[in-house]
Formats: sequence, structure tokens, C-alpha cells
Amino acid sequence: MHTIEIRSLLLPTFVGLLMGITAGCSPKGDKSNQSESESDKAVPVTITQVKEMSFTPSIRFSGSAEASKSANLGTALPGRVERIHYAKGSFVPKGALIVEMSDELLVQAQIEKDAIKRDFDRVSRLREKESVSQMDYDHVKAKYEASVAKVAMLKKNTSITAPFSGVITEILVNEGETYAFTPSLSSDLKLESGIVEFRQINPLKVTIEVNEKELAHIKKGQSATITFDAYPDEPIEGKISYISSVLSPVTRTSSVEVSIPNGKNRLKPGMYCNVSIALPERSGIFVPLNAIYRLAGTAEEFVFKINADGTTVSRIPIKRGEINDGWANVDSDNIQSGDSIVVNGKNKLNNGSKVTIVKK
Repeated sequence: MHTIEIRSLLLPTFVGLLMGITAGCSPKGDKSNQSESESDKAVPVTITQVKEMSFTPSIRFSGSAEASKSANLGTALPGRVERIHYAKGSFVPKGALIVEMSDELLVQAQIEKDAIKRDFDRVSRLREKESVSQMDYDHVKAKYEASVAKVAMLKKNTSITAPFSGVITEILVNEGETYAFTPSLSSDLKLESGIVEFRQINPLKVTIEVNEKELAHIKKGQSATITFDAYPDEPIEGKISYISSVLSPVTRTSSVEVSIPNGKNRLKPGMYCNVSIALPERSGIFVPLNAIYRLAGTAEEFVFKINADGTTVSRIPIKRGEINDGWANVDSDNIQSGDSIVVNGKNKLNNGSKVTIVKK
């Protein structure tokens, strides 16, 4: 009798506990199903097609402008600097007299030459009458020719003229001081000596290093666009003036000089500049700039291509090149003209994500 009563009391309690456990488990099961449905949810995206376009690629370099010609002007013989006709910083046209040296030696040499000339004229008349031997005549003639050469040499060393149009960048020996050729090493280990430093700054030049793959597209006389940091909105057209005939064994590059017009002389040696050289026109694969996705914190860039099933995407790594009217030339073996790529919605995608294509 008591046993039956106990069983009757325990049965409702057991059933209640069982219902409570079942009720407690049900919400967890619902959350799991909800999470699975979230991951399977398709992301709405808009798309566009990859295009093949013609474009003119360019290669870019940076460097500093420098004088196209440089010379330290002096004389071969020592002497006193009598006069310097131009101040430091002055522009000097080609052939203009820059420095006058003392002419004591020249005056003495001219006096000697005149005396020898009189003797030579006298001997020449006697030789016509055969009053002197041919040997004596040749001796006096050689002496006279030597005196003429000496005067000519001294004339060259009593004045310094501009070998090209340029600017005096430094005066090394002042008026009244004595100059003698004493070579020294410059900062770039060049042997130098002189009375004035002289530089040609119109044109200027910039030297760039071109790798061997791009060298085939570079030719002397080819145009280049130069932009100076000091004048970023005023690009200048220059010309390739020199291409080295040898490659550096270390860098595998060739030195190329670009001539830069500087008619107003406002560009200065040492100014930083960027050089762009256009290469031959070619065709390539282009995608819109706003279709390119950059992985946060990296330089890696991708596009998301719609797969053949039309409902999933693949993340395709790319290398960006030339930009043309909002489209970027890209280098990738996994996309081609006509492929559909995501424009809007790409920030919510991963490789293999499901998508729903919507119209704009």
C-alpha cells in the first residue's frame, strides 16, 4: 500500500524534471541552427565585366637634377689673377672673357719674338743671296717659330674664356692672388683645380638607372616627363641624351641621362625630381578601381570573381599597373576579358562566399 503511494508521488516529479531538461535544451538547438543559416546567407553584390583595353604604359624613376656640364677653369701656367669679369652666380655666354691673368711673361715673350723676327728677316734676305748657309737659315727659322709658339701659348694662359654658356658657381682664387695649378680631390674623387667653378645649368640633366628588360624600349632622343617637387603642377618635357653602353654587373642596370630644358634658370642643381618615360602602346586587362579590395594592414590586393555557378566568388590576387580613366591595368593569370567581378559588397566577402547579384 505504501509502495504504491510512493510510486504515485515520484512519477509526476520525474516527468516534470524530464520536461524541464527538454525545455532547457531547446533554445541552444535553435541558436545553432540560426548560426548555420547566417553563414549560408548570400551577400548581395553588384558586378561589372573585366575589359581588355589599349594603353600606353610608362616606367618611373626618381633622382636629383645636376649640371649638364661642369668645369674648373684655370691656366696651365702660374700667374697673378688681375681681373675677374663676372661675380659668383653670374650667367656667362659661351666665349666671353671671364678671367684676365698678369701678362709680364707674355710681354717679355713678345719682345723676344720681335727681336728674333728681325734677325730672321735679315737672315732670310741673306739666304736669298746665298750669303748664309742653309743650316744657319734653318736654325734661325726654327728659333723664330718657337718664339711664335711661346707667345701663342702665353696668350692662352693670360685669359680664360667660357667654354660653354653657364653660371659661375664658385670663385676659388680672388683678384690679386697668385694661382698655380695644384690638383686636389673633390668629394666625388675627381681631380680638380682652377680659378672659378663653371657649370652649365641649361639644360640640366638627371641620371636614372634602367633595368635590362626595359632598356630595349629606351632610345636616345626619346621624350620623358620630369616633375620637380618644387613645381609639382608643372611637368617638363625632357629628352634622353645618353644611354650607357654597359650594364652594372651588380644592379644589372644601365645609366641613362635625361636632358631637362631650363631656359629661365629657375631649376637648380640638386633639386629632387621624378621621371616618367612612356613605353610603346599595348593592350591589357583592366578592372574598375572600386572593384579592387586591399587586405587590411598589407599591400596585397584582390578582386572577387563570380564563379561559373553564378552564386559563389573566388578571391583573385592581382598586381595593379597603369590607371586609365578610373580603370586599372592588372596582372593576373586567373582573370580575363569578360569575367564578372564584384564592385559593391566586396568588403563582406571571403573566398568561396555565396552571393546574390543585384542590379544597380
